[in-house]
Amino acid sequence: MKFGWSCATPAAYPSAKLTRVVNRAMKQHGFGDFGSWGDRAFAFDLNGDHRLEFFVPLDCGGTGNCTWGLFALNPERQLGIIVGQYLYIHRVAGQWPDLISYSHLSAVEGSMMTYHFSRRSYRSFGPRYPINQGNSDSDIQRGVNHQLPAFLESAKAACNPSGS
Repeated sequence: MKFGWSCATPAAYPSAKLTRVVNRAMKQHGFGDFGSWGDRAFAFDLNGDHRLEFFVPLDCGGTGNCTWGLFALNPERQLGIIVGQYLYIHRVAGQWPDLISYSHLSAVEGSMMTYHFSRRSYRSFGPRYPINQGNSDSDIQRGVNHQLPAFLESAKAACNPSGS
């Protein structure tokens, strides 16, 4: 599944309990100025326990990339910080799925990062993977011409571009 900022809505944000842990994360990471959000969420049951986890855009930049906080309730806790314009959930039955983020660098370039659940939180795993869909003579990644992997290209969108 694939989602981005437009899938995060105020309606999916269960305010009181989530606000406490989101505010702690925003303070810890120095967010709170222009471009900061923390008032909307994309809710999804990541581990199949019938309880939702919440992806909350904490801060977003001009290129479309956001720093997302991932949170759980009961007990309330932060499960990780993920950076990207689009997030992909790569579900594997019976365990916490890997998360893959795509970060936008230019009109034709970006990079991917994989996050793996380990020791009660998501952590980045391995190096960034450059994506270049343009002319390799003009790229900023020096000749890298990796396409977005097919399984991500075919990922089901969690919402339409308008957010519903």
